Amino acid sequence: MFGLGMPELILVFLIFLLLPFFINASLAKSRGKNVLLILLLTIIFSWVVTLILTLMPTIEYKKSKY
Repeated sequence: MFGLGMPELILVFLIFLLLPFFINASLAKSRGKNVLLILLLTIIFSWVVTLILTLMPTIEYKKSKY
């Protein structure tokens, strides 16, 4: 299959499985959402949560004068 051996397939599978956790944690933080809740939802729904977070607007924080 695409010239990949078993170790390469396992690596691709792990990347595909773990990548949403890193993406969703970053997206949740930038959108002001609870990171732990988003990671819990990622366990259940994986790439669907990534898609939803990507479509949400980001929150821009205003710097205080002090």
